Amino acid sequence: MLVEGLAKQVMMKWIEWNPLIFGSSTGECLPKSYSLGLTKLTLALLFPMGILGLFSADWPISYQLFPLYLSLFLFGMPHGGADHLLIWGMIRKSTWLFRVSTLLLYPTLSVLYLICWHFQPVASAVFFLAITIFHWGQGDRYLSVKLHRAGYLERSGLLKTLHILARGSIPILLPGYLGNETYRMFLEEMIRQGGQVDYDLSWVSENQLFFLSVPLSLMVMQLFVSIFKLEKDERAALALDLSEACFLFLWFLFLPPLWALGIYFALWHSLRHGLRIIWMDPTGKKSLLTGAYLKLKARWLQISGLMTVLALVGLWFLLALPLSFRGIQLDWLGKAMLGISILTLPHTVVVCLMDRFQFKK
Repeated sequence: MLVEGLAKQVMMKWIEWNPLIFGSSTGECLPKSYSLGLTKLTLALLFPMGILGLFSADWPISYQLFPLYLSLFLFGMPHGGADHLLIWGMIRKSTWLFRVSTLLLYPTLSVLYLICWHFQPVASAVFFLAITIFHWGQGDRYLSVKLHRAGYLERSGLLKTLHILARGSIPILLPGYLGNETYRMFLEEMIRQGGQVDYDLSWVSENQLFFLSVPLSLMVMQLFVSIFKLEKDERAALALDLSEACFLFLWFLFLPPLWALGIYFALWHSLRHGLRIIWMDPTGKKSLLTGAYLKLKARWLQISGLMTVLALVGLWFLLALPLSFRGIQLDWLGKAMLGISILTLPHTVVVCLMDRFQFKK
């Protein structure tokens, strides 16, 4: 018994099994000072990566995809590694057996979606784009409200919808304008990997203006409606919100698509979702507030490490995804994005449930 107890203590140092509780403070805002801090961190990370990315169009495909490759291990894939702890926090009064059974959520939804890819690859690709627009916009909306104090996105259902669609469509649709050829090749490769068929997406090239007009129109509509919904103390929030949108618009308009997407996924979307999780975790929150960043990193690995490894093993088993730098080619991208797509669906479900706890009803 003593040996088992010691073994369990050692294991607990590496893996967190306790749920992330959705208590009375779940919906509280992050400190306002963190708003400027996150903006500075974002610029410090993305500005040099943007300068480097301007030259990436002429690089070998393996180098263009290097940020996306790294995102499988750092920030990108791990940002969903705490989903089981979040689910357990929502059902913390349930039995241990029921909590463990919820782990079937991911493989069940993922396998069902993978089957859909096999029989309906084009529809599955369109669904992936749609759900990613929603999910990435959903993540930005959370921080706009809880960090930047954009209360108008919580009061108005119309503004909430416009903000989610605008922020999500920028990274998902805008690369299809100036980077149309790469965008089309990326979608065709996903469909080939998912359905084992070659499909000609000529409509992507024939409607190039669509990929510019949709995100631009949504941004303008959101700004116009915001003017009428804004309260006096929210002008700074709107200015920061608009600045972020413009920054992302320029990022995805002028940078090569593969580089822009990989950096955004790891250092924008995933990093922000990680902040959301850490703020819910008492241990991580304490390290964040005291500036103990080494402890914060260790805590993040403790929370997300196990499920990240299991996800990578699952993708390797299902898709034979080569996890080596020399294996990065366009067919690797198709497999990688196919794997990310089948994980995005259950992850989005979890984040939707989080929103129900963290936003006003």
